[in-house]
Amino acid sequence: MVINGDGLTEMKKMGSESIDLVYLDPPFFTQCRQTLKDKNLNEHSFDDQWAGIEAYKSFMKERLSECQRILKKTGSIFLHCDRYASHHLRIILDEVFGARNFQSEIIWSYRRWSNAKKGLLNAHQVIFFYSKTDKFTFNPIYNGYSEATNIDQIFQKRKRDANGKTVYRTSELGNYELIEEKKGVPLSDVWEIPYLNPKARERVGYPTQKPILLLERIVEIASNPGDTILDPFCGSGTTLVAAKLLGRKYLGIDTSPDAVALSEKRLENPIRSDSTLLKKGRLAYSNQNTEILSLLNQIEAEPVQT
Repeated sequence: MVINGDGLTEMKKMGSESIDLVYLDPPFFTQCRQTLKDKNLNEHSFDDQWAGIEAYKSFMKERLSECQRILKKTGSIFLHCDRYASHHLRIILDEVFGARNFQSEIIWSYRRWSNAKKGLLNAHQVIFFYSKTDKFTFNPIYNGYSEATNIDQIFQKRKRDANGKTVYRTSELGNYELIEEKKGVPLSDVWEIPYLNPKARERVGYPTQKPILLLERIVEIASNPGDTILDPFCGSGTTLVAAKLLGRKYLGIDTSPDAVALSEKRLENPIRSDSTLLKKGRLAYSNQNTEILSLLNQIEAEPVQT
């Protein structure tokens, strides 16, 4: 469902502990009106102008408090922001969810076209990941190993000796014990996902539109099929599209009728832009696992020389 209305008002109508995952990409306190035209020269826009930082903080705290109320005990929230107000939002999240429920500060890193602005090129945004309790849903994602990884780190089981030192584990016959299969390197908090370029197939001309690949990763790690995903600032509906593609229920809210219509249109015909870079990474990881299993079959129980 996509609702045309104010996120705070609509969330107050929801039952407590009814949502599995919240992602929100609210206004960033840029103090300007965000506008962009689509391929048909239709203009999409939203207002990001405030009386001051206190007005913005009050606006966000009210909405984050409602997010906390409606989240299930197994739920999490991902708040997308950037350099304008991230430091203020982190403090509010600590107050609302508790510092103990802070899980990660995710850095979304991407390449951008250069500009003439004095200073460093802005090439990342921040996503704060908080859970409601310590029993939150989390599905690990693994990446391939670095070429510099020692082979013994992949193949050989380890243990700690009486002095707490890490040593290789051996069998009763004195042979090194081998790991049956390695899952890979756990996903880090720095995500290199390409920014949507102006000609991307999924781009719809909405200001600050995020790539589906980014939202799919969030939905995948913090929810399960059939769970309900909420985006109270849904904009062009990217979160909802990602949820639909991954078999989740979705609920989006936006004050703009234009944004709601755009979201509904995208949900009817979801289009995802594949990343050649990420596809190569997945293929490389798949090949790594195949090679590791092949080597394990060859060496079986013989010690691995490093």
